[in-house]
Amino acid sequence: MSSWKKLFHEYRYVLGIGFLFAYFSSFGQTFLISLYIPSIEELLGLSNAGMGSLYAGATVASALTLPYMGSRFDSMSLGKYMAMILGGLLIALLSLSISSNIVFVGISLYLMRLFGQGLMSHTAVSTMTRYFEKDRGKAIGIATTGHPFGEATLPVLITLCIGWLGWRGSLQLNALFVLLIIMPLVYFLYQKKKKQEVKTDSEISVKPSGIKNWDILKHKAFLIIAPAVFTLGFTNTAIFFFQLKLGAAKGWSAAWVSSSLAAFAGASALGMFLAGPWVDKLSAKKLFPFILIPYLIGVLSLLITDAPFIYPVALAFMGFANGSGSTVKNALFAEIFGVGIIGKVRSLFVTVMVLSTALGPLFFGVLVDSGYTFDQVFLRNAIGIFVVILISFRIRKVKKDRK
Repeated sequence: MSSWKKLFHEYRYVLGIGFLFAYFSSFGQTFLISLYIPSIEELLGLSNAGMGSLYAGATVASALTLPYMGSRFDSMSLGKYMAMILGGLLIALLSLSISSNIVFVGISLYLMRLFGQGLMSHTAVSTMTRYFEKDRGKAIGIATTGHPFGEATLPVLITLCIGWLGWRGSLQLNALFVLLIIMPLVYFLYQKKKKQEVKTDSEISVKPSGIKNWDILKHKAFLIIAPAVFTLGFTNTAIFFFQLKLGAAKGWSAAWVSSSLAAFAGASALGMFLAGPWVDKLSAKKLFPFILIPYLIGVLSLLITDAPFIYPVALAFMGFANGSGSTVKNALFAEIFGVGIIGKVRSLFVTVMVLSTALGPLFFGVLVDSGYTFDQVFLRNAIGIFVVILISFRIRKVKKDRK
């Protein structure tokens, strides 16, 4: 553990930036936005299907914008880029808090998904990838633990806040927190970061490389990595979206289903930490083919029994795969494509992930509405995951891009 302590002691400010951006990306994640959905449905008079369509549309629109916004990371200083992202998140929170019609709500949800889920997470991981080389795996692992910490703590806090101030007041308080706490704290960490001996913006500034999005999209590595990225987002979101209905079908109480999420968050954090040293020692390319195996075990576990204990066990396997996979995948981008275009590369993969989060609930919902049981849906999902695992082993033959 001495290497972890040394890393944190020497680079605590830049690591703090990564953790904060990962943690507060929760503002744009489904598990937090869902807390506001019932109030928004009541405001607009929307059905479940109508609200789901609006949310999916906002998510897809944000995914289509991500390649452009994410690639700006390569050509802007970190300070200016972070200011732009936090400013966008502030506007999104305020916009949703004063929305009164479906157009305004749709635009606000688009901004929440873009700047929250998409670009806050993108900034957290891209910063670690840009500024670390020797301990990149550990740095990504530390920063991305902000995601499970957000999953474990913020839903309770936001629920209490909604009960205290109402849904509009909660969003406005969140916006005030971004303005008065997060922005000054990030500025402080950034100024301190400049004094640490990590690579500076000038040392790693990227001149236009001439590499287009299409060059990345047709790259063999993209075609191998993208299915794994898609699978995780697709299945995670579908399970969380339908977790209460899944619990009802299995005979589990809503309280048990909700409390079981702690297993996912804890295992995810553990996976992130453990994968860091593995990446630094073995390389992300060697580890990548194995990241979905625990996930497959988790999905198959749901087919074994309907006993309540199986749900947190399944979520623990999925969470571990999700956490370790996050560290491995983000390190792999740098190993294959280099750090020079990391913003452009990550933004394309984040686009794949965001699109998957829109399609997962839709696919599961169509099958369930067609009469399939959840077990039948999970069996089909497991077959797809197995195929993606086989595809993932092809990454070992891909050489680093020298462009």
